[in-house]
Amino acid sequence: MTPSGLCIIGSGYSAAALLLHLEARGAKMDGVTVIGPQALGTGQAFGCVNDDFRLNVRAELMQVWPDDPGHFANWAATNIAGDREADTDVGAFYRRRDFASYIASEIRARPALASLPHIKASAVNISASGDGWDIELDDGSTTGASRIVLATGNPPPVWPFREQIADTPSLVRVPWLGDWPENIDGGARIVVIGSGLTALDAIHTLRHRQHHGRITLVAPDGMLPPVQTGWRDADALEWPQDVRASGFLKFMRDTVGDIPWEDTEWQRRFESLRYHISAAWQRLDAADQGRLMRRFGWLWSLARFRAGPQAFGSAQMLLDTGQLDIVTDMVTGITTTSDGVHEVGLATGARFSADAVINCSGAGRDPLITRILDNGTAARHQTVRHRPAMTSELALIRAD
Repeated sequence: MTPSGLCIIGSGYSAAALLLHLEARGAKMDGVTVIGPQALGTGQAFGCVNDDFRLNVRAELMQVWPDDPGHFANWAATNIAGDREADTDVGAFYRRRDFASYIASEIRARPALASLPHIKASAVNISASGDGWDIELDDGSTTGASRIVLATGNPPPVWPFREQIADTPSLVRVPWLGDWPENIDGGARIVVIGSGLTALDAIHTLRHRQHHGRITLVAPDGMLPPVQTGWRDADALEWPQDVRASGFLKFMRDTVGDIPWEDTEWQRRFESLRYHISAAWQRLDAADQGRLMRRFGWLWSLARFRAGPQAFGSAQMLLDTGQLDIVTDMVTGITTTSDGVHEVGLATGARFSADAVINCSGAGRDPLITRILDNGTAARHQTVRHRPAMTSELALIRAD
């Protein structure tokens, strides 16, 4: 085993963006290694095969280079042809896989990155070794590094109930790749679990494929994310320095006001908050972070991850025709009868019979993070115990 100087664990967008910026700043790429199962820059977000899965923000906001914010939009205008659905009244929303192609082109243009060692495996454990780290991989091998960047991204979803069930073509636990619609009959009764962007992607692709079966969406909040508007000129706001959870929340409320979140001005104000929110969040103590996550984390996700007009339009159309229902409840389990019908149980005691169930409940727990927390390599967050404790510079804190 020859240790690398820097090992980036993960091969999605975060890993690719980090490498692009290191190279742009003149950093030496000798001794840098990437560990990840997918092509660099694809990850869970952009490594899909379904053309109906689109970016949820317009092209000029997909920024790799802050000093050239229109770089992707200009690339797309030159390199993407025939995508008539991309253009909307509020901007161009390209396919997710198009952004992966863009990142790949940026990497190919930089020989030092295109030739980087890339171990096509997943890291399953990290342990201290002298002044460095040993990294165990899922193929049984081990590598080492003096420094590690964790860029693992969103781990695959699990079913949002205790007793896990086997994946089948009609029980889709991980829908992100987008290949599952080929296995769904056009008249199938479908239950979609969750109401975020993945759920809207699922509904959009079903409508595009002229699905005519009933679709039931089940989510604890019963809400869809708002649709993106054409907001502009969101200036960065300076957050107050010394506040508790209540002050943090008050600053947000005072900034966005009582305007509906579907309004362009609300979204502009909200985006102004996001510029420095990470630093402001890190200044909160762990207990306040936990309180805010428990009470408002779900609402933050809906407000932050707003929907593209195409997917939102499909959901609204199916709601208007009555083909789509939204049920405010939680799925507690799924059983399958001998004739292949899935019985979906809800917390209220209600049940739905479905021919297919699509799990759009969000990311699962990262097995690598779980492992290094369990074995003491990294310390746990004080209140959100399945997350690691971090410094204000986002470095993990060792348990010892």
